[in-house]
Amino acid sequence: MISVLLARGGGCGLNGKGGRKNRETKEWVRPLWFLFSVGWYVALSLAIPTGIGFWLDRPEVFDTRPLLTLAGFAIGTVTAFYGLYRMLRQFYLEQRESEKGKNKEQTS
Repeated sequence: MISVLLARGGGCGLNGKGGRKNRETKEWVRPLWFLFSVGWYVALSLAIPTGIGFWLDRPEVFDTRPLLTLAGFAIGTVTAFYGLYRMLRQFYLEQRESEKGKNKEQTS
């Protein structure tokens, strides 16, 4: 629901006319949304494989107490760092393109 409002431009505009004031007001939304999504990505990347490893470590399944939990945590850590690198790189490239566009608008 929130992402739909943000994608349509609602929920954070002052007057809904799409003017310069409205665009400046929305500039903080994109980095905030990015940080929110990165946080959830890292948390779930660590929690899901660790939880699966913990579940498999039960005495009824494999009975390898800390081994699979630690393996799941290691897999989650590698996944989280790789995904974090890709997300930060994409965000950086988009910000750089945005800055180039702003500089072109100011010079012309």
